[in-house]
Amino acid sequence: MDLGKFREILSSERERILEILKAEKENDVNTNDQWTEPKDPEDLANLTLSDDIRTKICEREYHTLREIEEALVRINSGKYGICEKCGKFIEEERLELIPWTRYCSACSKVYTKDR
Repeated sequence: MDLGKFREILSSERERILEILKAEKENDVNTNDQWTEPKDPEDLANLTLSDDIRTKICEREYHTLREIEEALVRINSGKYGICEKCGKFIEEERLELIPWTRYCSACSKVYTKDR
């Protein structure tokens, strides 16, 4: 397995997420600077829905960012690509799709059922 390739993929994805979060923070600051009281309940509902969607997107990106950071630590410690449940090697095809994954395909199916 080419760890350098996966380090590069993870680092690139990390930078992409950081850019999204930075842009979202700047958007939030700009929105707060320009905020005005909604004029009617429909405007308030739209604003609330938009905020909820942005919050969910940011939460998902933060979660992925944490997983990426932990995957980079596993690369440095020699544990990358080893399933945390069964200890077998994670399929390279799976790592190419989800490079921060902790589980092989079989354990991933079991783990998501247990949650």
